[in-house]
Amino acid sequence: MVSIAVTGKPGVGKTTLCKKVWEKLSKRDVSGFITLELRRGGRRVGFEILDLKSLERVTLASLKSCKTKVGKYCVHVEEFEDYLNRASLSGDVIIIDEVGPMELKSKVFVKVLEGLMNTDADKLFTIHAKSNHPIIRKIREEFEVYTIDERNRDEVAETILLRLSEAKKC
Repeated sequence: MVSIAVTGKPGVGKTTLCKKVWEKLSKRDVSGFITLELRRGGRRVGFEILDLKSLERVTLASLKSCKTKVGKYCVHVEEFEDYLNRASLSGDVIIIDEVGPMELKSKVFVKVLEGLMNTDADKLFTIHAKSNHPIIRKIREEFEVYTIDERNRDEVAETILLRLSEAKKC
């Protein structure tokens, strides 16, 4: 079992790395989600979750007005939790992009993460660089953590793919 976390500044390529790993592991049973920007007219207007098994898309955050906010974004906690309650987060490899401030507004998400951390599946999580949330501290303690930047992100992706390939053989 391999447990890997990737961190780095916003926009450095964490989600792109997860997409690359997902695409290269097409022969394995991969589940989880990646978080994508929603854009209109070249402007970011929110974020959505893309489920890696069903390809379902769920709005995570938008510019709407609401009580649960991160920065200027309204976090759609109920919609995210509905997704988590029906998602199939099991298989050989579980990718979670991202364990960040928006996702962590959900107590259900924290419980899901705690459960996933105790499975025998290989795991690839992206984590917020500056968060001190207890679950992120736990991930930092228990996972191999890679910090990526523009110079090393491709090399780190290849290292992660190699680690996951080696784990499959064990």
